[in-house]
Amino acid sequence: MTLIFLVFLVSALLQLIWLLLFFSRLAFYTKQAPRKGLSANKEAVSVIICAHNELHNLKTLIPSLAIQDHPCFELIVVNDRSKDGTIEWLQAFDYQGLALKLINISSCPQGQNPKKHALLKGIDAASHDLILLTDADCYPQSDSWISLMSDKFQGDIKIVLGYSGYEYNPGLLNKLIRYETLFTAVQYFSRALGNHPYMGVGRNLCYRKSYFVQVKGLQDVLHITGGDDDLFVNKYATEKNTAVCLNPDSFMISKPKQTWSAYLKQKKRHLSVGKYYSISDRLVLGIYSATHIIFWSSLVSLLITSTMVYWVVAGFIVRQLAHSLVIEKSSRKLEDHFKIGYVPFLDFLYSIFYLYTGLAAWSSSKINW
Repeated sequence: MTLIFLVFLVSALLQLIWLLLFFSRLAFYTKQAPRKGLSANKEAVSVIICAHNELHNLKTLIPSLAIQDHPCFELIVVNDRSKDGTIEWLQAFDYQGLALKLINISSCPQGQNPKKHALLKGIDAASHDLILLTDADCYPQSDSWISLMSDKFQGDIKIVLGYSGYEYNPGLLNKLIRYETLFTAVQYFSRALGNHPYMGVGRNLCYRKSYFVQVKGLQDVLHITGGDDDLFVNKYATEKNTAVCLNPDSFMISKPKQTWSAYLKQKKRHLSVGKYYSISDRLVLGIYSATHIIFWSSLVSLLITSTMVYWVVAGFIVRQLAHSLVIEKSSRKLEDHFKIGYVPFLDFLYSIFYLYTGLAAWSSSKINW
């Protein structure tokens, strides 16, 4: 039992160190733009959406983009082999002056991932240098989304990382989805604010087309399912060419999965690309994830069998207070407020979920979009 207690203490200590050293910058970040106000950057933007049987979501997203306040932007919808009437609806929709390009894909070249193939087609068709990405199952939190994201392109900035949270729905699944999304954002925003950007999410990501073409973007990962967003950022984002946008009016809202099986499939796809991150990023994230799982598993074991309950509880409280503080303060900045009482249970559930999906993603030879 002494060995398990030592493992518990070491894991709790590493969790504290990692939280304070790597993942607390978002929580204590204070330099934010005013909530309201238009962009000073009036540069034209190409908004790209890749859609595969997403008609029901496009009916929400496209009208919300039609009223964006940016002075010059085009909307590019890449219809990827949809069979749900997407093409017919898009052709009949009254865009009321919205500049729209519709690209219809009927097949995907062998050896290329369909999502990446669709994205490359959209980027190739873009008339403007600023490329702003989102998914069909998202919608902007305000009519200033395009303006606020493009405003970050000052000086040498080539990539801007945005945030996309999930809609609130009742139930445990929704709480876990929102918690996992929030904690992922805590990690990648904190690292970016600490001058080490390593990932972004394609639901709200902006970069220069000229830079994407210059570095040949996704050329090395065309065969991989997923990673069209985070693998590009992981390889080409630097402290000098990357900015974050934390203005709440720049956030995107995503529609969450409604079943556990659909969510597990989605996260299995997301986690499967982690093995392609740089060695340093895999080390930082891997140590935290491993100690996270070890912390909770050793805690449960000690609470059941140990006579050192007071020491175990003390270690748990210290670690959990630090973790809950980071989550609570970060959730306020990202406007996805979690009641602090939910955090310990969701964190425990997340450790189980992460272990399962992580092992499944790393061991699977076939991941589907």
